[in-house]
Amino acid sequence: MAYVPTARHLLRARDLADARYHEPLSVEDLARAAGLSRAHFSRAFRDAFGEPPHAYLLTRRLERAAALLRSTDRSVAEICFAVGLQSVGSFTSSFTRTYGVSPETYRQQFPPAALWARIPSCVVRAYARPQRRPLRPADAAS
Repeated sequence: MAYVPTARHLLRARDLADARYHEPLSVEDLARAAGLSRAHFSRAFRDAFGEPPHAYLLTRRLERAAALLRSTDRSVAEICFAVGLQSVGSFTSSFTRTYGVSPETYRQQFPPAALWARIPSCVVRAYARPQRRPLRPADAAS
């Protein structure tokens, strides 16, 4: 088996956090993906990426939550659980600490999601066109 530098292992763990942020991932799960002990992984991750793995995962979840607040009409609680967090209170506190405003205030800074829902013009044309219906014998008599 060939030696793989630690940085490659750390990238594997970071990619796991990016791809599966919505799942209940722990630092142990990320360390296992990197093939390192929890303590060594935490130190190496912080040295490589500038923040501890738990903080990175939380930041990723909050970034996704902010995107959902901007682009959907889902409730704050739904968004909290959709991004993998377990407590609405903790989510609100973390979000406020990171973005400087509560999730609801953040959402109010953007137009409602319904205004962003774009329907392709080809779909509008297809559904706006009159529908031709074949004549049935009963229709032909009237």
